[in-house]
Amino acid sequence: MDSEETSIANEDSPKLLFSWKQVAIIGAVFAIVVVVLQRGLRYVCENHIEFDCPYYWPVSILNLRLPSVVDLVVVAAVIAAFFLLFRYLESKRFSLVFAILTGVLLISGLTFIHGRDVGFYAPIAGDARSGVLIPYSTDGQEYFHDASKVDDPIDFFRRYNEIQPTLHMHGHTHPPGAILTFYLLIKVLRDPALIAIFMMLVSMTATAFFFHRILRSQFDDGTTTRYTTLLLLLLPALQIYYLATIDAVVASLLAGVLYFFCFGKGTKSIVGATALLTGSFLLTFVSLFILPVLVGFDLIIRRSLKRSAIVIGGMVAAFVLIYLVTGYNAFESFRTASKYENPIGFMLFVDPANYFFTRVEDVAEILFFLGPFLLVLLIRGMRKFRLRPLDVLTALGCVTLLAMYVAGAWRTGETARAGLFIYPYLLFPVARYLEEANTGMQGRLQLAALVFLQAVALQTIGNFHW
Repeated sequence: MDSEETSIANEDSPKLLFSWKQVAIIGAVFAIVVVVLQRGLRYVCENHIEFDCPYYWPVSILNLRLPSVVDLVVVAAVIAAFFLLFRYLESKRFSLVFAILTGVLLISGLTFIHGRDVGFYAPIAGDARSGVLIPYSTDGQEYFHDASKVDDPIDFFRRYNEIQPTLHMHGHTHPPGAILTFYLLIKVLRDPALIAIFMMLVSMTATAFFFHRILRSQFDDGTTTRYTTLLLLLLPALQIYYLATIDAVVASLLAGVLYFFCFGKGTKSIVGATALLTGSFLLTFVSLFILPVLVGFDLIIRRSLKRSAIVIGGMVAAFVLIYLVTGYNAFESFRTASKYENPIGFMLFVDPANYFFTRVEDVAEILFFLGPFLLVLLIRGMRKFRLRPLDVLTALGCVTLLAMYVAGAWRTGETARAGLFIYPYLLFPVARYLEEANTGMQGRLQLAALVFLQAVALQTIGNFHW
C-alpha cells in the first residue's frame, strides 16, 4: 500500500479520541465535580463565610428554565442540522467558509430555542433590574440604552471622562467605543435583533479567520486547522455568548492582534496589529491582557522587544493624539472603571474570603464552558509542551489571565463571557494533539458532537444574561 492509500485508509478509519466508556467516565466525573463544588461552596457561604456565591456556581448569571414542546422541537431540528452540516463539511474537508457558515447557523438555531424576544432582543435591549426580564425596554442597564440617549457622538467622546460615572453598570466600566459602537449600529440597523445578528456575524467571521490563519502558519495538515477552527465555533462559550455581546467583538479584535503581531510579516502586519490593538482599547480595558502576551512572545520566540515596542508604542501614541485632539483621557477613564470594580479598595485586603472564592469561580467558569473533553485534550496536548510559538502563546495567555485574576479583575465571575478571548489559546494544544493523533472521520464527529451537545444542553435548560 503506497503513502496515498495509507492516508486514505487512516482518514476512513473509525479511530476515536475517546472510547465510549471514557466518554461516560469523563462526563460523569466532570458533572460530579461541578455539583460537589457548587453544593459545597453554597454550604460554606450560607453557614460559615459569606461571599459572592452565585446559586448555579460557577456560572455567574443563570436562570434555569423548563423547555416547552416547541423548544424541544427547535432543539431536535438544531441537532439534526448539526449532523447534516458536519457530514457536508467532512466531504468538503472542512472548508473555512462553510465552517463559519455552520457556526453562524448553529448559534442562531440554539439562540432561537429561547424565541425571538428572549434570544435576540433581550441581550441587546432587555432590562432585568426589577427581577423580571423585559426583552425590549427603552430604559435599562445595557450599552444599547446608554447609546440611545447619545445626541452628539463627537461631543459624547470629547466629554466622556465627565459622562462616564453617570452611565449604567456596563457602560461606566468601559471606554467610549463600546457605547459608540451601539450608537452607530442603532443608527444603521435600528432593530435590536438585527444588531445582535450583525455583531455575531462579524465576530464569528473575524475570529475564525484569524484563528485559522494562526494555525495554518504552524501546521501542515489543512484539515486539522480547519476542523479545529470549527471546534472553536462550537464551544459552549461562543455558542452562548457570541450572539449580541461586545465581548465577542473584543475577542475577534484580540485574535487579529495576535495573528498580525506573532505571525504576520512586513509593515502591513505591524500597522494591522497596532490598529486592532488601539480599537480593542477603545472598547474595553480588558485588552490589557494582550500586552504581556505580545512582550513575552517577543522575548521568548524572537529574542527581541523591537516589534512589541513599535506596536504598543504606536497604540500609546494613538491615544496621546486622541487626547490632544479630543480631550478624551484614556488613563483617567481606566481609573474611573477601576474605582467602580474595587470601590472600597483591593479586595484581597478588604474582603479576603470573597477575593479567594471569586478567584476560584473565575477559573472554574472558563473551564466549565470549555467542557470536559476539550479540557482532557488540552491537558494531553500540554504534556508535549515545547518552546514552540503556539505552546508559548498558550502558556503566556494562561499565566497572564491568572495574573489578572490575582490583581482582582472580574470581581464577580462572568469570565466565560468577558474572557472569551482566552479560548483560542486553550485550543492551540488541542490542535497539535489532533494533528499528531491522526484521528479519523468518526473521531472528528465524536469530538465535535460532544462539544456541541454541551452547548445544546446549556441553552435548552438555561437563560444566560449579563
